Amino acid sequence: MNTKAYLRFFGELAEKDEIPRDVYDTVVAEIAKDGKMTERVYSLYLQELEKRRMFDTDGAPFDTKNSAKTDGTYVYKHVKNPFWYILHAFWSTVFKLIGYVGAGVVFGVWRVKDRKKLKKIGACITTSNHVGYLDAVLTRRAMGGKKQYIVVAPHNCKYTVGGAILRSATGLPLPVNLKGTRSFNDMLDYVAARKAAIHFYPEKSMWIGYRKPRPYKEGAFYYADKLDIPVVPMFYCFKQPKGLRKLLHLPKAVIKIGEPIYADKSLPPRDRKADLAKRAFDSAAAMYERFYGIPLEYADADDASANDLTANPENTIKDER
Repeated sequence: MNTKAYLRFFGELAEKDEIPRDVYDTVVAEIAKDGKMTERVYSLYLQELEKRRMFDTDGAPFDTKNSAKTDGTYVYKHVKNPFWYILHAFWSTVFKLIGYVGAGVVFGVWRVKDRKKLKKIGACITTSNHVGYLDAVLTRRAMGGKKQYIVVAPHNCKYTVGGAILRSATGLPLPVNLKGTRSFNDMLDYVAARKAAIHFYPEKSMWIGYRKPRPYKEGAFYYADKLDIPVVPMFYCFKQPKGLRKLLHLPKAVIKIGEPIYADKSLPPRDRKADLAKRAFDSAAAMYERFYGIPLEYADADDASANDLTANPENTIKDER
């Protein structure tokens, strides 16, 4: 963990009042105690956010330099450029291979037993917890050979070679204003027409290694209702690594996939996205509880653990499938 990057990150959050001053003081003091940024300090930081129900707060540093400007000037698809379609097909295939190999190497996932739930499903929106910089490989691995696009923050689609590859392959950066939203909506219509999956991280922020589901934002579910396609909830769980993975400090993940859920058209349109978000979150919570064998509970202000598997990694996992 890059100590300078995390100190700068915590300082920026405190300066913008996105974390309380006492949280900032605590993590800085703990970094000084350990002599560097450690997993212990990071776990403590996430515990403090959990206790205060600050689930939207950013969990890790990110770089916004050269980020895509999704203000209406960003081009999601180049309709008149046949080479764009060729590159798109090529890099999409490459990303499928990266997802297969990357999920196996980085997270130890080579099989996804729940994928049978995706059979005969065309266009859909998939959701999952956001647990690491590289968890997009889990997202890609979960879908197998199905076409897939991943909705990401604009800073992930940079004006660099790597950013260009991501943009041409699967990345759909979120819009930042109304004009950008029109372009984004047009792209989602195009993706749905191709019967592809559109992946959202409805927790919004990334908390590395955090095992509990966090409350969902409603944006993904608005689009599920608008496009009239199902939501397929997914949840990434973690076992205790063994052997070489433990020696190399690599995680051991398991991809769980829930049953598809559909918008309740008997509800008023304004209520459908909230209902979908609740049912998708409930599905993720149920997958969490079945896998770990404990109820989903969040720490209170005076509780140091409250079933926090991040703070207590030796807790028993009941579901070893």
